[in-house]
Amino acid sequence: MKRWAGLAVLLALAGCTTSVSGTARPEPESPPANLALVDPARTASVLTAVKTATEAVFSYDSTAAPAYDKALAENLTPGARDQLTKLFSEVLNSPEPIKLVTRVIVSAAVEQTPDKARVLTVLDQTSTRAGATSKGVASVLLATVREGERWRIGEVKVNTAEPPPAPERPGAGDRVIARVRDSARDGALRVAGVLLTIDPADPEAGYARYESVSTGELLAGFQRDKAGRIAQIRAAGTKSSLDPNAAAAVMEIVDDKASVLLHATTTVSDAAGQSTKKYLPIVLRVQRLPEGWKAAGIEAVQPLP
Repeated sequence: MKRWAGLAVLLALAGCTTSVSGTARPEPESPPANLALVDPARTASVLTAVKTATEAVFSYDSTAAPAYDKALAENLTPGARDQLTKLFSEVLNSPEPIKLVTRVIVSAAVEQTPDKARVLTVLDQTSTRAGATSKGVASVLLATVREGERWRIGEVKVNTAEPPPAPERPGAGDRVIARVRDSARDGALRVAGVLLTIDPADPEAGYARYESVSTGELLAGFQRDKAGRIAQIRAAGTKSSLDPNAAAAVMEIVDDKASVLLHATTTVSDAAGQSTKKYLPIVLRVQRLPEGWKAAGIEAVQPLP
């Protein structure tokens, strides 16, 4: 998966002043409710800590059960330990030796305060049992709490739908950064709703919507062989739509561009009317234009090599 190098945030606007007893003083500023990306270094520190904890508790070796129990005690609250034990029941109760190795592919903070964070994380999991190896990708939303210098996982949600946090209110200082973050997230969700919708009954109209929310190379890609792709959509007869409340978190903001991690659940119906759910961890690269945020790229999160 391609990543934009470097993490930069927009400069904050100068704070307003107010006159009190003839003296101009800076107007007091309350910090944003959601600190994700407001302090990039602190957000990166949280993500690093959660990555370490996640890889420890989502990996398991049946020949080293005491080490796994120690990892659970160190990195989970009691409630989260019960959740993970239920989630891993098949693995923990396997009659055969089993080894599960989990690595974090990508993560982003949905919401962050000094003592709590919710982190959207995509995992690469490799399982070996009876000489057979299987590999997969899973999305989890982790609620974490800080206890002293350690961040512990307090809740685990798998393939979850999650309404976004409340947007920041207008204000000065760091609130500008927070509002850009929220705007990019909401723009990415709007764009994803368009790009992940397929209607074979009227592919021309759907394709026009794809073009309307795209820019740059993504738009150029849509415009190449447009007629052929519309014909493919009509012939396949597959219908798709994005389910409500896709979990989303902004990974980075660079000038007027942002990368947004989404866990998108789609409902897909084939030509015979049979419906299935598809779970798609994706990264949307969006760009802010005068008419709003548009997609410059869309990439499925791929397993690690």
